[in-house]
Amino acid sequence: MALSLFECESIVGELDRALVGGFIQKIHQPRLFTLTLDVRAPGQTSTLLVCVEPRFARLHLISQKLENPPTPPPFCTFLRSHVEGGRIVEISQEPEDRIVFITIVKAEQVCVLVIALTGNQANVHILNQRKLVLRSLRDSRVRVGDRYTPPTLKPVKPPETLPPPTIDVPQDEIVIHQEGNMSEPLSEAATQGKDTFGEMFPVSAELEGRYRQQEREKDQDANLEQQLVQTRKALKHGRRKIQALQEDFKKTERFREYARYGELLKSHLHEIKKGQESIAIVDYYDPALPTLTLPLDPTKDAVWNMEDYFRKYHKFSGAQEHLQPRVDEAHKEVARLEGKLSQLEQGIVDPEDLPRTKKKPDSSISQRTRTSKGRPAPAQGYRTYTSADGLPILVGKTAKDNDHLTLKIANPDDLWLHARGTPGSHVVVRLEKGAMIPPETLKDAATLTLWFSDMRKSGKGEVIYTLRKFVRKGKGFKPGSVTVEREKSLWIELKEDRLKRLKGETSPG
Repeated sequence: MALSLFECESIVGELDRALVGGFIQKIHQPRLFTLTLDVRAPGQTSTLLVCVEPRFARLHLISQKLENPPTPPPFCTFLRSHVEGGRIVEISQEPEDRIVFITIVKAEQVCVLVIALTGNQANVHILNQRKLVLRSLRDSRVRVGDRYTPPTLKPVKPPETLPPPTIDVPQDEIVIHQEGNMSEPLSEAATQGKDTFGEMFPVSAELEGRYRQQEREKDQDANLEQQLVQTRKALKHGRRKIQALQEDFKKTERFREYARYGELLKSHLHEIKKGQESIAIVDYYDPALPTLTLPLDPTKDAVWNMEDYFRKYHKFSGAQEHLQPRVDEAHKEVARLEGKLSQLEQGIVDPEDLPRTKKKPDSSISQRTRTSKGRPAPAQGYRTYTSADGLPILVGKTAKDNDHLTLKIANPDDLWLHARGTPGSHVVVRLEKGAMIPPETLKDAATLTLWFSDMRKSGKGEVIYTLRKFVRKGKGFKPGSVTVEREKSLWIELKEDRLKRLKGETSPG
């Protein structure tokens, strides 16, 4: 839950003693609604955490750094430009409300950071000297350009007896800390002692521990819910798989006796005429010698009909050999998932299912921070060379990289090359639309094509080339396999001087 009014008053007093007079060195936004400010005060650097997520809205110092996204979100960038490097001159609180004001002076310009820790309406606003809103972290009723005024509180009848405060900070500890901070800066040795953070900032230490536990519980609840959804989905899929396999098995079950029918037809092939729809045969494999009527395909001859019976029997025998083990395995998997679901519904999560990697920055931040400035860096799936005419030559590394290079990276009017009749890399020469390939560039590209193929040892071979738009990927083709149209060919021999020149101009990609 968000900070109470008493907790807010306690933390403001602690921050006032610790941060006023300090300079803001760095600002980060590790999560969507969370900011951190590194403040350098005499003798120490502290990190202030500001969180306006409704459930965890709070303000306090932290002892551990948070993981930050690679690119700062827009609000973080805006905040850096206005207050980073500024000096904190005052930290105050709106009377009887959970709204904190941090006044910052930078280059004789005054900005006020308004931190409203008011539940669902929690927010961070940055104001100019005239108290006009420059920007807000969250969307709210407060618009940019409006003059900020704290919300009007409804009068509340005070209770007869006040509840005990949530955080009990000994008064003697506050006095000692105040004297230590105000009289002289802390030495480096003093900041290295055991539990120094908790001794220096007791309110922040208590809040950090409490909210860390709450966020851990939230993550556990989220992981449990995710596991429940995934397990129910997998269980549903497993049951459908069993049903489908059993239906397939039933379809082949009727072919159980078809090997016997094929053998019976084999001895009566001379009696079957084309256009005949059935034939009556005595079943010599049955002691009762019954007469069987076997259906035939009238459009096929006798041999085809006989072989068709054997083919259908092979479906049955194949199902017995391959389908039944799959059914048994699916039953085992469903039983395992049912046991797992039962545990999850009781709140028990298998440690093996817990995430092992570091938690990534908030996805909503990463989505917002994506930019399209400039061309993306070359993928690691291909090498880049430069021809004698200064044109880029791209060479795929693996079969999958070849597909990506040809189908995703290359433009329709780029030149595409490959060694004829042997495995090797796809090679692409960047060309402008309608441009002709220079002869030296073609030789350079063909040399690299031969070098990155199985014909490297022979030192010579044939290379085909065409425009990328005439290269297609057929359905069901293996990685790296394509169809080529309108290709031309070039016989090339590997020249040491040409190879040295090309390798000497290899880019870091």
